[in-house]
Parts: sequence; C-alpha cells; structure tokens
Amino acid sequence: MDLILCHTTADFDALGAAVGLTCLMPGSKIVLTGGAHPPVRDFLALHRDEYALIERRSVNPEKIRSVTVVDTQQRDRLGKAAEWLNLPQLHHITVYDHHLGQDSDIPATQFHISSVGATTTLIVEQLQQQNISLTSSQATAMALGIHVDTGSLTYDQSTPRDALALAWLMQQGASLSIIANYREPGLSPQLQRLLKEALENLEYLCLRGYTIAWVILNTESFVPGLSSLASQLIELTEIDALLLAGEYPLNKDESRLTIIGRSQIPGVHLDQLFQTLGGGGHSQAASLNLRGVDAQNTLQQLLNGIKTSIPHPPPPEI
Repeated sequence: MDLILCHTTADFDALGAAVGLTCLMPGSKIVLTGGAHPPVRDFLALHRDEYALIERRSVNPEKIRSVTVVDTQQRDRLGKAAEWLNLPQLHHITVYDHHLGQDSDIPATQFHISSVGATTTLIVEQLQQQNISLTSSQATAMALGIHVDTGSLTYDQSTPRDALALAWLMQQGASLSIIANYREPGLSPQLQRLLKEALENLEYLCLRGYTIAWVILNTESFVPGLSSLASQLIELTEIDALLLAGEYPLNKDESRLTIIGRSQIPGVHLDQLFQTLGGGGHSQAASLNLRGVDAQNTLQQLLNGIKTSIPHPPPPEI
C-alpha cells in the first residue's frame, strides 16, 4: 500500500497536491491525518468519492510500502500517522513541500522542496513532464490548492510557475464555478459573531506609516475557520498586519491557543517569526497552535517581532 499523507487540518494545497500524486502513483491512497479546514471539509462532503481517500483507521500498517508527505516537513503535523514513518518495511519516504528554511525531522529518502507559491505546483510540473491527463474533478482540486495558497496569484510568494500550473489545470478542465465557491467561503454564524467581537476589541498600533492590529478571542471550544475570519478583518479594517488569537480550554488546567497572522508590510516575514514558536506558513500568512502557554505573552512576542521587522523610512533627501 502506497500512502499520501496530508498534514492535520488539511488545506486545499495539501489536498490538491495529494490528488495530483494519485495520478503520478496509480493505486496510491490519500490519508487526511487529522481533520481539514472548513472549506475543504465542505468541498469533500460533495466530492469525496471522486478522490482516492482512505480513513486512517482503515489502514493496516503492516501493508504500507511507501509514504509520501505533502505540504509539510514536520512529523508533529501528521498526528498519529507519524508513527508510520518508523515502520521497518517502508521502501520509500518522500516529501513534497514549498516551505523553505525548515529543518525537517521526517526521515525521507527523497525531498522535493522548491520556492513556489503552492506545493500543488510541484506536482503539476511532474504531471506535465510525464504527459499525464487529469479528470475535471482532479484538475479542480489541484487548482483550488494553488488559488488558495497564492491568493489567486496575488501573494508575494506567487511565481510564474504557479501561473503556468494554473493555466494547464484550466486546460485540463478545472471548474471555475466550483473554484469560485470555495476559494472565498462565507463566514459561518459563529464566525460572524466572532467578527463583531473582534471588530469591537481590536487594538491598534501605528508604526513607521503602517497599522498593526491584534485581538484575543476566548471561546468555549475549538472554532474552525479562524483563517477566514482573519482575512475578513484585514479586508474590513484595511490594516497592514494582523495577529488574531483564539483561545479555548482543553481542561481545567490547560488551554489551547491558535494565532493567525496576516501581513502586507514589506520586510515582515511572518513565517520566520512564527517558526520561532513552532508555527509556520508564508511571509504574508502564518499560524501556530500551542497549549499551556500565556496568550498575552505569546501574542506580545510576535507583535514585538513584527515591530522590529518593519523597515525604517529612507532619510530625507538634502
């Protein structure tokens, strides 16, 4: 059995890359190692049967021959499926990712790491090299991966390679109407309430011509879709950088903290700032999940990093 592992809370890029790999590796199966982003979950509720997905609990570890990991280089982002990386019978462990500068702790025999906007782009390029055609549903899932991770080619990390990959996926029959439905999903009623609360409690700082905002939202349980909420806040407030924290109790002694970061400030690389605390992402969008930490102190640490990174204006001409 050849498995393709998406990281926990799979996004469209992880799913798109995995779908493409099933075309490169006929007979392979995709495992969502631990949940998915709400738009991905909604998408799969209608289209799951069109892809080679298998439940983690249905996998017999003794029959696994190879593992391919997409969109991450970290074991802890694979949940319980990380145990499979230690199986003695594995012939190959391969990693595909587009996050540079990370120290991988996955014992891979082969790495495919490149500076593109989406991991899915790397898979598209291999499909093109091997002249492999896609179905419309496969092309659609892969196009969603590139659209979402590059902001439809508007994020700084977008490259001409991503644009060429999207063009090819359109030729393969990617559905633009489906992409439009899931690229910018609407907010759930719960997120709409949190949006109102966030707008009322945002704190602001103006520094060197840029506006930074931050807020901590306390909820009773895990809230999916905070990344969509962060995008909505950026759009409504027209701020330059945002730190959105969501905290909820795991038990009476410990809480879980999620922080979503967004930045449009040149010189501020959120991926580097968030990596110091165990998170990751891109220069303009990053996130982290921690437990048992002080939310205010953690947020302040990230805020200090942003403030330090903001470039000073050039001296006036004499």
